[in-house]
Amino acid sequence: MASNATRTQVTSDAASGLAWPRMTRSLAVILAIPFMPMLCGCSRAPPDPSGKDLFASRAMTQRQGPVTVSSAVLSDDESRRYFGAELADEGIQAIWLSVENSGDATLYYLPVTTDPSYYAPSEAAQLLHTWWSDEANIATDAVLARDAMPDLIRPRQSAAGFVLTHREGGLKFLNASFIGAGRQLDFRFVVPLGGRNYAVQKIDFSGLHPPGTIEAVDLASLRARLELLPCCTTNEAGKGLGDPLNLVIVGSGAEVIFPFISRGWRLDEPLDLHSIYRTIRAFLFGSEYLTAPVSPLHVFGRAQDASLQKARDKISLRNHLRLWQAPFTIEGQQVWVGQISRDIGIKLTTQSWYLTTHRISPDVDQDRYYLLQDLVLTGVVSRFGFVRGVGTSTPADQRTNLTGDSYLTDGLRLVVFLSAHRRRLSEIEFLDWERPPSL
Repeated sequence: MASNATRTQVTSDAASGLAWPRMTRSLAVILAIPFMPMLCGCSRAPPDPSGKDLFASRAMTQRQGPVTVSSAVLSDDESRRYFGAELADEGIQAIWLSVENSGDATLYYLPVTTDPSYYAPSEAAQLLHTWWSDEANIATDAVLARDAMPDLIRPRQSAAGFVLTHREGGLKFLNASFIGAGRQLDFRFVVPLGGRNYAVQKIDFSGLHPPGTIEAVDLASLRARLELLPCCTTNEAGKGLGDPLNLVIVGSGAEVIFPFISRGWRLDEPLDLHSIYRTIRAFLFGSEYLTAPVSPLHVFGRAQDASLQKARDKISLRNHLRLWQAPFTIEGQQVWVGQISRDIGIKLTTQSWYLTTHRISPDVDQDRYYLLQDLVLTGVVSRFGFVRGVGTSTPADQRTNLTGDSYLTDGLRLVVFLSAHRRRLSEIEFLDWERPPSL
């Protein structure tokens, strides 16, 4: 008759004997996961440049003097086929550029103007390497190095190649800049893409104002019109005062967007269930969401026409702005009335169906100056000034927005004129309308 101790030992040994094979099998499965591609016979297709004619045929082309530039954005499938690797899995989007230099000066290409965080070919090669196929890695490395966009294009010669940018969907605001003969040439393209759409793509800009209602004004009239605008945004019902309208941008079409893109600003995604889910997920995990939606505020009886943001490493921290096209123009350029503030947190609210909103920093004038600095650094600001119209908000008598956030302001609007051509800092004109206390 076995003792209790003996029975306990036998039971323990039996349990260990059963547990150990189970643990071993589980560990074997985990260790086998990286080997699945090999075990399944999976392999990468070799690079295939035969699809070049397709994306080259749809390339957009611009000419400035003796320089002609064509550009095309490759789809994920085209990139996979051409390079023999999944660029999309690493967040990489390939841009094809073709440059014809018919002039007498050497052109120097500046890839940082196409994407401030572009990928060098050798960097992308390392990201795209797989451990199970040295042959495939070597083939991809070779095509990345061979077909990279050259840094210089000599006189009366042509060159073509790829620049590797961060991946986007919906729209690609593509800039390619070259230095030659002591000046910089900027070629700008707006390329429609599949996949994720941006909120601005849902706006019919041709139908914002009834025909014949847009008024052309001169500089003095512009100042007067801007001072008579409402102080603030409002809600959809036109009730309550929201964030202050502290910004005016003068420029036309896509030219208004490009300076922001060059400084790292991103368009926002539409506010829908998918983007709300991604917003909540980013909030819960403290992660970034560079194209998070911007909640609607209203001016001229409608929600913003365009929104941009410069996010930090958390979704709760970002600079963001909203823009509305005004029913008047100056010197043939559109006038965009806007609001800029800095988000410093997220809070619950009953003011929206999605129950969350950002909390803004109270010093909205600082955000106004931040934007001015950013735009001046692009080199396309021709003049700027300040007008009244917002109304002051002081520590002793603070105003609040629609969600109860208080803010402070000297009551002035920043007005920035954008130029199609680069300006030196000394060439920027200051419109001596109003002077903020800090100036």
